[in-house]
Amino acid sequence: MTSQRCIPLESSAEWKEALHGIKHAFAHTWENCYAMHLTTGFRTYLYCFETENVRVVCPIAEREFNGYIDIVTPYGFSGFVGNGHYPQFPLYWRQFVKERGYVCGYIALNPIFETSVYLNSNEAYRSNTLYFLDLTLSIDELFSKLDRNRKRELKDFNKHVFVLDRDTLIDFFLETYPEFLRRVQAPPASYFTMETLTTLCSLGNVTVVGAGTAEKNEAVYIFAHTPYAGDCLFNVAIPEGRRHATALLWWGVNHLKAKRVPLLNLGGGVREKDSIARSKERFGPIKLPFRPLKQIYDRGIYEELCQRRGVDPDDRTGYFPAYRTLTAQRN
Repeated sequence: MTSQRCIPLESSAEWKEALHGIKHAFAHTWENCYAMHLTTGFRTYLYCFETENVRVVCPIAEREFNGYIDIVTPYGFSGFVGNGHYPQFPLYWRQFVKERGYVCGYIALNPIFETSVYLNSNEAYRSNTLYFLDLTLSIDELFSKLDRNRKRELKDFNKHVFVLDRDTLIDFFLETYPEFLRRVQAPPASYFTMETLTTLCSLGNVTVVGAGTAEKNEAVYIFAHTPYAGDCLFNVAIPEGRRHATALLWWGVNHLKAKRVPLLNLGGGVREKDSIARSKERFGPIKLPFRPLKQIYDRGIYEELCQRRGVDPDDRTGYFPAYRTLTAQRN
C-alpha cells in the first residue's frame, strides 16, 4: 500500500520522524525550513511518500502567481531523498502534483544524496558546480590537497584569535550581514529577515565561530550539520576581516571532523568558474554538478503565464519558472 502526505511546519515531531533513517542535509530539516518560512511566508511542508519499506521525502514551499501555485524547495540544497529504491516513484509524484493543481516545480537536488530512480533525468538542468570536502580523510590528507596559497594562509593557523562567544558573534553577524550583502552584490535570495538569521544562529546543529583582534570581531563563519553532511551557511566579514576566511573554514573542518560529520558542502560560485568558485577550488574539493529539476506539470497554464510575461516557455536553461524572472516583461 502506498501513501502520499504533506507534513506541515506545525508538526515538527512528525517531520523529524519522517526524516529518521534517511540520509539528508540541513536543508531538509524542519529547523531550516521553518527559518526560511520566516522570510518567505510561503506555505511549507515535507512531502512524504511511503510504500512497503521505502520512504521518500522532500521539503516543498508553495508560491502563488497570478492565481496559480508553483512549488520550490526552500533555500538550500535538498531535493528528494529516501531509504530505498522505488523506480515507480516518479509516477506517484506526478499524480501528487496534478491532484494539488501545481503549475510547475523547481527542486534543488543535493548531489551527494541524489538518487536517479527518484527523478526523470531529462528534467535536470546543470547550472553550476558544488564543492565538497571529504571529512573522512585525515587533517594531513586534507591539508595536502590545498593549493600553495591556502597552505601559506594556514601556516599561522594557531595564531588566529578565534571567538566562540555565541551572543557576541550573533550580534556582529546581524549588524554586519546587510551591508556585507550589498558590498558583495549578493543575489536577492540571500536577503533573509532578522528573524530567519536569529533563528538559524540559535540552533543546536549550527556552529558560529569568529575571528579578529583582541579589540573587535572582524569575521564570522556559520556552519550547519546533520549526521550525514555539513554546510557552510554564511561567511560574513568587514573589509579587513576577509583575511580570516581560510582559517575560519579550517576551524570548521576540524570541528565537524570531531563530530564525525563525513562531508562538508562548500557551496558553489554565483556563476560557473567565477572568483568565488575558483576560491573554493583551492581547497582541493570533490566537484559535483548541481542539477536542479525544472518540472512543468500543467503545460497549458505554464505557457499562458510565460506569454503574459513575454518569455519563452520552452527555455529551461535560465531562471525557472521563466515567468518569475526579474527581466520578464509585464503586460
